[in-house]
Amino acid sequence: MKRINVLWAIDHVCYDGSLHGGGRLYWNVLPHFDPERVRVVPCMLRASDTIRKVFEASPVPVRILDKPKFDPTTLWTFLRLIKRERIDVMHLHCYGCSTFGRIAGLITGIPTVIHDYDTEVYFPYPSYLSVADRLLAPSTRAAVAASPMCRHFLVHRRNVDDARVLTMFHAIPMDKYPRDPAASREAAREQLGIDPGAEVLCTVTKLGPQRGSEVLLKATRDVVARRPSALLLFVYKPTLFHRLPDKRYVDVSRAEEESQVGVLARLAADLGIEKYVRFIEAPENLDELVAASDVFVAPFLSERFSSVNLLEAMAMGKPVVATDLGEQREFVRNGVNGYLVAPGDERDLARASITLLEDRSHHAQAGKEARITAEAQSVRACAERLQDLYAGLVANGSQRPSKEAGKR
Repeated sequence: MKRINVLWAIDHVCYDGSLHGGGRLYWNVLPHFDPERVRVVPCMLRASDTIRKVFEASPVPVRILDKPKFDPTTLWTFLRLIKRERIDVMHLHCYGCSTFGRIAGLITGIPTVIHDYDTEVYFPYPSYLSVADRLLAPSTRAAVAASPMCRHFLVHRRNVDDARVLTMFHAIPMDKYPRDPAASREAAREQLGIDPGAEVLCTVTKLGPQRGSEVLLKATRDVVARRPSALLLFVYKPTLFHRLPDKRYVDVSRAEEESQVGVLARLAADLGIEKYVRFIEAPENLDELVAASDVFVAPFLSERFSSVNLLEAMAMGKPVVATDLGEQREFVRNGVNGYLVAPGDERDLARASITLLEDRSHHAQAGKEARITAEAQSVRACAERLQDLYAGLVANGSQRPSKEAGKR
């Protein structure tokens, strides 16, 4: 079978050098394609100096095309790349690439795949793109959605046929996470100075509205009343901006972020649990903090938040407690690899956490099941799904992803 040449093109990745969404796929998935089946030509339209430095160490070299937003010459660049690299499929990430790339696909007859993350969450859906999507949707051979919310957006806003959409979640690099959670747990606790007998809950979050942080602290009060050896590691990530409930994004200064931590710390003191909670700004060794825990908690109150930290915890063999919404309900199976709880219900969250802490045999089995769940979302599994998708498009001009490619 002829090797398939695929052009991966994305507008840009990140702002601060951290990897998420498309950046994670470029970094984690590209090295795992079978070189006998697929050859990927990865590129970005533009990149900040920070991102250029980050991607100097990328496992697969990525071309920076230096194309500003709305640059019409992007189309000619795509046409040249298609010809020079003998491209068979175009995989297009973000608005600019999905527009110029699909036009190039129409001109050349090359099948196109568009990929949507939480784009509408961060940026308004512009009217000009709405027009372009309506015109280009019939020629869109397939689409990839990073979450159920993105799938809904692709179908109902970007006019892609639902039958052509493959939902593919965060690609988890399983090789990072050892198979023996007990050994990594003890080593991490020793490194962090956590009592070997402590029962540790952990959450990893950004600060801001609808994150469920206050609910988690109130639930922790109930947990420690029943399990006095319990400890909450509240790990928060610095962020450049927060989303408000009215869907606007606002910049957040360092002082404002510290103020939000102070508000949560005061709430912990008011609840009488300050000695049971450690507020920790996410360090580079974030995985060690999660590894030291017994149960990972995701108390979000909105479906729009990413489940990547939850899946990474599951890859470490951690059973989870998560609110029953969004991506989380796609992974968490009640009583199997953890528990889903009602959003905003601290008593429900506390009960589920206590159940996992008290029943150690159930805890151990749930941890094994959590690892299996994460493996289904591994970088290798994602690469396989995409390879199958490309092969289906090239082999017979299929108008939709194969059933096998669409498995989660």
